[in-house]
Amino acid sequence: MNKSFYLSDVKATFGRFLPLANKLGYKDRFLIAAGALSSLLFASVSSFLIWGSYGSIPLLVAPMGATSILIFALPSSPLAQPWSVCFGNFISASIGVGCATLLGHHPFVASLAVGLSILVMFATSSLHPPGGAVSLLAVLGGTQIEHLEWYFVLGVVVLQSTCLVIIAAGFHHLRKVNYPQSARLSENLHRTGDPQISARLGVTSADLDVILAKHGKLLDISRTDLQTLITNTEIQVHRRRHGVIRCSQIMSRYVVTVKFETRLEECWQLLRTHKVKTLPVIDDQRKVIGTISLIDFLKNAGLDVYHDFDLRLRQLLENAHRLTGSRYEVAGHIMNTSVETKVDDSDILELVALFTDLGLHSVPILNSSGELQGVITQTDLIATLYRMQIDKPLDT
Repeated sequence: MNKSFYLSDVKATFGRFLPLANKLGYKDRFLIAAGALSSLLFASVSSFLIWGSYGSIPLLVAPMGATSILIFALPSSPLAQPWSVCFGNFISASIGVGCATLLGHHPFVASLAVGLSILVMFATSSLHPPGGAVSLLAVLGGTQIEHLEWYFVLGVVVLQSTCLVIIAAGFHHLRKVNYPQSARLSENLHRTGDPQISARLGVTSADLDVILAKHGKLLDISRTDLQTLITNTEIQVHRRRHGVIRCSQIMSRYVVTVKFETRLEECWQLLRTHKVKTLPVIDDQRKVIGTISLIDFLKNAGLDVYHDFDLRLRQLLENAHRLTGSRYEVAGHIMNTSVETKVDDSDILELVALFTDLGLHSVPILNSSGELQGVITQTDLIATLYRMQIDKPLDT
């Protein structure tokens, strides 16, 4: 009995040294490697174009390799944000050069430079692990680095760090990855003091503040992504307990639609007759190319200006085309082309943020080919969630 206990304890101890499972797909791995490669090439070429005639200036320094891994593999990490990359490396290089100039090029001086760099990076919220290597290089980099002195800071470290960040920003934009991470909290749709509706339920920012304060450790993940993970986990728990309801199960299938060439007068009448707030605009293949709503009429009629508001509104209600003039005649001229849609097999819980935080009134539902299949409104979702609550089995 004791023997098996000790064996399991040994296995648990050594198991901590085994690598964690990597959930990243092979495509993403190759893309990250390609991004790091391209950014380092861009940094070295930029250094050559600027300093090529000066053979003593290195076109690429070793810490940039570590920086490239951080900003491409961990773009959500606070340690990989542009401020941390550029300013953290700048601080570290400056402290390293300063220590070497005052105290000489010695391993003890290099250790001191790294320690000071960490303290200053913490103080300026610019902690960047490769900065430690930058400090070491500034002190122990040999005659080539010693000769550069303060040129090493701006001419090498800051230049190459900036090049890496530029390529990373473009690379992640193409992959639709949020980089740089925004430190600004999302605003309430109505621009009032209340938090967004979704933030009033479940885990709130105040909850995160309390837990992070108790945790007392650095997290290699942005606050935004942490809250997103928690919210998605809550949704997954809800699915496990109550099952999944697909958009196809609750959507309205008989949708009033218009086309690009539909006259504005007809669009206005459809909105009034069917008492809907939004009309999907589709093409001949039933692909959604936009939406048209009352708000689009108001904006394009110039009703966002208070002067003569009542007169303009009266004219709009009497005859829409008199306000649109020759420039705006059909739906395609004033439609909103930025449309949020969902696929018919999506979980209805994915609609919550669209209706609450984005303030949408309806969401077009598409099939796997992108053809319009139906529409789900706020009313549809509220009724379904209410029904789910009623049908929930009582706790025993």
